[in-house]
Amino acid sequence: MLTRNKLENYAAGVAGSAPLSSPILLMKPFLEKKWEILRSALKRFRRKITYSSAFTGLFAFLAAGIIALYNKTLRIQFYFHPEFLKLDRTKVCYGFWHGRQFLLIPNFTDWNVSIMTDVSWAGEVQSKILKRFTFSPVRGSSKRNGMQALLNMKRSMEQGCSGAFALDGPRGPLHKSKPGILFLAQKMGYPIVPMTTSADRAWILKNTWCHYLLPKPFSRCYIALGKPIWEAAGDGQWESAELDRILDEETAEADRKTGRAPEEASGTSARSVKS
Repeated sequence: MLTRNKLENYAAGVAGSAPLSSPILLMKPFLEKKWEILRSALKRFRRKITYSSAFTGLFAFLAAGIIALYNKTLRIQFYFHPEFLKLDRTKVCYGFWHGRQFLLIPNFTDWNVSIMTDVSWAGEVQSKILKRFTFSPVRGSSKRNGMQALLNMKRSMEQGCSGAFALDGPRGPLHKSKPGILFLAQKMGYPIVPMTTSADRAWILKNTWCHYLLPKPFSRCYIALGKPIWEAAGDGQWESAELDRILDEETAEADRKTGRAPEEASGTSARSVKS
């Protein structure tokens, strides 16, 4: 098949030995246009396939199965703060850092949790994966349909779900929470419960903005639900920076429990973390 580069190289070779009126030179603009049309058509076809409900559904089905099997290889220790154990867990706003959620998805099924997911192709796939683990996804983010997504989340919580948020999603800045969870905590009168995870051996995906932590198979993992923050459900004077500080401390404690070094946990190490 002739590619654009091959066509240009051929045309350049012909140009050195043929007059300017050579047919191949005259056809070059026409062929380039046809090539662009073909490439655009192929791109639209690929998008039509990958964005179809059948494709995203199949992708989510396979991904959910892999996640569930992968999770069975991990040795997980849970810690629930005593004050959390006294709560009605359907009347809670859970908050966690983006990049620490892998362990949360397969280990909190049947908790009746509504969780916000991005309005994108990845968000569509994520929503279908979450549904397979019995979560109730609400589409939206701080950048796209933010207020409508918060209202939909509030409606879901009024119907008996708790709410869960990747506080610094969908695109950061890293470990800087958005105000959505504080808004809902104040409107619903629910406490915020910080959630975090860690693992003694993990890959840090440094090509992701959130330094995604993926535990290695057979690693020792830790999942913690911290002390409920009732102040966040108060009169609106509580600030995101205080929530950031508390969740950072919970995450650092989880890393200490698994023996992770701070540079490994932050994803700033020059290599993937220790094996």
